[in-house]
Amino acid sequence: MPRDPFLAMEVAVCVALLVVGCKPSNKPNDATSRNTVEASSPSPSEPSMRFEDVTSATGLSHHYRNGEESDQYAYIESIGGGLAVFDYDRDGFPDLFFPGGGLIDTDQSITPLPGTLWQNDQSKRFTNVSRVSNVDTATLYSNGVASGDLNNDGFPDLLVTGYCGLQFFVNQGDGTFVEQAVSSGLIDSLWSTSSGLGDLNNDGSLDVYIAHNTDWSWANHPECMRSATDREICAPSAFKGLPDEIYRNNNDSTFQPIGMESGLKADGRGLAVVLADLNQDSKLDIYVANDTTYNFLYVNNGDSKFEEIGIPSGTGLDHSGNPNGSMGIAVLDFDGNLLPDLWVTNYENETCALYLNYGKFSFRCGTLSTGIVSLGTLFISFGTVSGDFDLDGDEDIVVANGHVYRFPKGNSVEQFPLLLSNFGAGKLVRQKTEASNYFGQKWRGRGVAAFDFDIDGDLDLAMSHVNQPSAILENKTMASGNWCTFELIGIFSNRDCVGSRVVFQTNKKRYLRNIVGGGSYLTQNPYLVHCGFPSDETLEQAEITWPNGNTQVIPNPRINAKSTFLEPPVTK
Repeated sequence: MPRDPFLAMEVAVCVALLVVGCKPSNKPNDATSRNTVEASSPSPSEPSMRFEDVTSATGLSHHYRNGEESDQYAYIESIGGGLAVFDYDRDGFPDLFFPGGGLIDTDQSITPLPGTLWQNDQSKRFTNVSRVSNVDTATLYSNGVASGDLNNDGFPDLLVTGYCGLQFFVNQGDGTFVEQAVSSGLIDSLWSTSSGLGDLNNDGSLDVYIAHNTDWSWANHPECMRSATDREICAPSAFKGLPDEIYRNNNDSTFQPIGMESGLKADGRGLAVVLADLNQDSKLDIYVANDTTYNFLYVNNGDSKFEEIGIPSGTGLDHSGNPNGSMGIAVLDFDGNLLPDLWVTNYENETCALYLNYGKFSFRCGTLSTGIVSLGTLFISFGTVSGDFDLDGDEDIVVANGHVYRFPKGNSVEQFPLLLSNFGAGKLVRQKTEASNYFGQKWRGRGVAAFDFDIDGDLDLAMSHVNQPSAILENKTMASGNWCTFELIGIFSNRDCVGSRVVFQTNKKRYLRNIVGGGSYLTQNPYLVHCGFPSDETLEQAEITWPNGNTQVIPNPRINAKSTFLEPPVTK
């Protein structure tokens, strides 16, 4: 998000270097800092990933609007909107929901715009069913969305976040939704950005984590200038951060706010959140990407109590010991040690960050060793997602980029997205692409989700933008590997199985995949487990660890197929 170049960070840097022990990096030279399509490419011996923009062919037509045409330079214009991938009609094909944003009038009034729901018709096309499904109403300037089965009835619901409110669309199971935020107790007067769903107290129902941003309002709308005569959107330092919130699921279709008693801090500027079992003790931990303040890592101590250890764990600051303008999060096992690592996207004059998990909440900065700094520091990175897009066994990364300023100095509003290949050698390499390709063009990127929209076994992409059409990218990679997809259905745990992990074992290697709540930026990915592995490996078994800690071994799982597993009773 917009940064204040005059904000003093000396004390924070000194403390960070003492605690984290990461060395400052040298700034990349001008050649590596430029946003060019001709950045580093994979070895000729490695297959290149390729995606084709099929948005028009699918029938999808959605624009997120931020209201900037009124020239009010409101801080909320910078956030953008995300998306949700979820199978709302339970037909086995993933559907899409996009928040609408809002319009800002010259008298500083805000007109909320409804989101749009797109039904997958199972033939690589989407139909707008917003009106018939009753999600075409808007009560807030919306930003993010989460989906999940919050009442355990078998049908995923929608939670929309935004400025001064929430919308909670409860799935009726007949293709329609009913908005029930107020009656459910999901009442929020603050500015909510991202949200994450997960069973934080292990009672079998999904709770809700809401990330809040700042105290911007029309009454707190300072005039910030880029020159003596030209106005610009303000930096986040012009506003105070807000406390996040946890809503505990009461298991009766109502929710209770418990953030203060749970130990949440009061001074973050939350933009993304992920709920993941980072120490594999079958209790969901919480990681929050904050804007210009250090990132929070909340350890789940049980009974809905959390301890914040962002800086001591090594995940609160970057490789130079600085707090960043952090915006997006992905969870992946980058180094193959069967522990979940954290990938975080950051702001201009910073780099994305990779925090490698060494167990017991000890993380090490992997930003320098993985070559991330070679991408340069001009990108404003938002949504991100990890997945094995080329079916070689290693999880790759996609990043959406775009500036928040209207008139950025020495940079562009639209920016190239990033497609980063992981070849299992501890490096991330940016893929080359043709200028005509989506990744060879500049966008005002925000949300990213990975999903198999055509059910062919490889992961496709959905991208959201600011004041530009959203996009669907079909995976056209000539991959030689195999794949396996698991759908886990909780019976005793939460139905979406957030907090589960699966270890796939071949005759050569083991691969970890996790089901997490939240992540990316303002966006919900599907709760499915997808794993690729090279063609010269034979898949021998998969071990599922369910959210309650119960384990189940699946011998000889089907390859190149999707399998569904019901949670078994707890064995003693």
